[in-house]
Amino acid sequence: MGSVRFTELFEQGRDACLSDRTSCQEPPEEDGGRWGLTVALRPDPSVALRMERLTAEAMTVAGDSHWPTGGAVSSHFTVRTLERYRRGIREDERLLRYRAAIRTAAGRVGTVRLELTGLTLTPASVMLCASPSGEAAEQFAEHLAEDLADDGWFEAGFRRDIWYANLVHFTGPLANPQALVDWVDARRGLALGASVHSCVHLVAWSFDGRRMVPETLGKADLGTPSATR
Repeated sequence: MGSVRFTELFEQGRDACLSDRTSCQEPPEEDGGRWGLTVALRPDPSVALRMERLTAEAMTVAGDSHWPTGGAVSSHFTVRTLERYRRGIREDERLLRYRAAIRTAAGRVGTVRLELTGLTLTPASVMLCASPSGEAAEQFAEHLAEDLADDGWFEAGFRRDIWYANLVHFTGPLANPQALVDWVDARRGLALGASVHSCVHLVAWSFDGRRMVPETLGKADLGTPSATR
């Protein structure tokens, strides 16, 4: 399913880029729809460095004005977004419930392994494609939905059918649309090894003037219910 969907996204992204119809990112406003509290898998330093180098290469083709989301400081694989964007998140009952749900779900599965299988293009981004090895990733997502209960309202009824990390988010016109399409097309089968995750993060996002960067508000070890902080 993933490979088919990534092909569909490439075709949509190619058409959008070549017709100047890309979707542009902007820093979120209070109660915005994107960049709310997120349950995410963060790559380890070696994988993050690989992603950062690929992001830098993509930026030379797309143009320096776009967001280098795949940089080491911000690279991530989203499991689930929990709510709309809000600033200044404080300790409250809702945050405690999120942490508890993540801890419970994480304790029900083991290590998550994502095979990094190549790049694709979307109308909004250059994307790194991933494919779960084993069932842990999907099981964690399913358990998380169950354990969040009513707190999972933001993505209730929505099922993520692919695993990915955005490397570049578009913010305006591309420097050379055809060159970017060709660059991504040449790397659609680029194997980058695996990203192995032994823990999961609850992160809040803020704009640092260059891209959205995460702040960890909770962390749970996969397979260890008591290890959360």
